[in-house]
Amino acid sequence: MANLYINQAKHYAVGRPGYPKQLFQYIASKTPSHDLAWDVGTGTGQAARSLAELYKNVVATDTSPTQLEHATKLPNIRYQHTPPTMSLEELQQKVVATESSVDLVTVATAMHWFDLPKFYEQVVNL
Repeated sequence: MANLYINQAKHYAVGRPGYPKQLFQYIASKTPSHDLAWDVGTGTGQAARSLAELYKNVVATDTSPTQLEHATKLPNIRYQHTPPTMSLEELQQKVVATESSVDLVTVATAMHWFDLPKFYEQVVNL
């Protein structure tokens, strides 16, 4: 799937609309801590940028290195290339490399690509 956006990644980053600030403010209001958010399937980081305004650290993962190259860089966002499937141990190493636990997991528009039962199991055990 990561190869689907190789040629258009730059245009995707420029043309894709952002999200209303109120959406992420509402979501953040539901988490007691704001240390670490994980944005899964971040693409070029539209949701990660919004999360970075509300969380101390954001890990934004995607299977497309080309998409990640075109993501907006901010000091509190760590973009991480990930393979389409990972063990829980690999996921913990790539996402929770800090001592914090994950306060929030978001998926903006990539959920249709996921093996949902496996994804839910890994998120619960993260």
